[in-house]
Amino acid sequence: MGNIMYHYCNVDAFKAIIQNKTLWLSSVYNLNDYKEIHWIKEKVLKRIQELTTKNNYEKFNTFLKLYEKKQPNVYIASFSKGEDLLSQWRAYANDGYGVAIGFNTEYFKENKLIKTSKVLYDEEQQQKEIEEILEPLFKFEEKFDFLSFEFEEFCENIINEINYLSAKSKNELFMEEQEIRLIHTPLIIEDKETKRFIFKKNISTMLFRAVCGSLIPYFELKFDNFNEENEPILEIIKGPKNKFIDQEIRIFLANNGFYNVKIKSSKSSYR
Repeated sequence: MGNIMYHYCNVDAFKAIIQNKTLWLSSVYNLNDYKEIHWIKEKVLKRIQELTTKNNYEKFNTFLKLYEKKQPNVYIASFSKGEDLLSQWRAYANDGYGVAIGFNTEYFKENKLIKTSKVLYDEEQQQKEIEEILEPLFKFEEKFDFLSFEFEEFCENIINEINYLSAKSKNELFMEEQEIRLIHTPLIIEDKETKRFIFKKNISTMLFRAVCGSLIPYFELKFDNFNEENEPILEIIKGPKNKFIDQEIRIFLANNGFYNVKIKSSKSSYR
């Protein structure tokens, strides 16, 4: 992976991101392709079904019940490895009037609650990783107390790995996007005694925004703590229809603490 990943956005979002020094990591259940989170799940269910016999039925059935119950708490921010992709300008940057913010991938590695991952499009590799994740389950003894806490804990570790794979996998038809993701997987526990939800390993409080009739949960990822040796933003690519004046955008960036950012223009002839 290169050291820059690009976040395509409109001018309003760009202004807010720079001034607040904040990215929003939103729930995977609110992605543009709602089937995305089920892409790996369907492959996992199919593989277990293929291997289920009367001898291992109890083991696999118990695992599947836990898998269905433990919905992934996955929150992501999307980027692209491509700095000047026409499809991204059209879809995410106000038809080319916006910008692509070039973030430094190294900067986010210091945050242990965030993972940076290239999206996996290769179905053969996805299947290979599913096999590796499920192998301990396949090898687990057939005669065991499958209702025990020990087995539940064993299954939860496997389910967490599956959920992470789900968060970084897509259909190969989307390969042109060259997507990179920041992935956050906080622990959210319902406490029936206090009638509240408890959050652990979260980067911020959970916030909500209303969009097109939906209520979308998200977490805020701050990038306000940095020095010149490891700055979060390295360059800005102006879209093919963008009207920014270079000096004015440099002043705006400098006023918000980002003096060393390169300004580039899209090479696309798209108008």
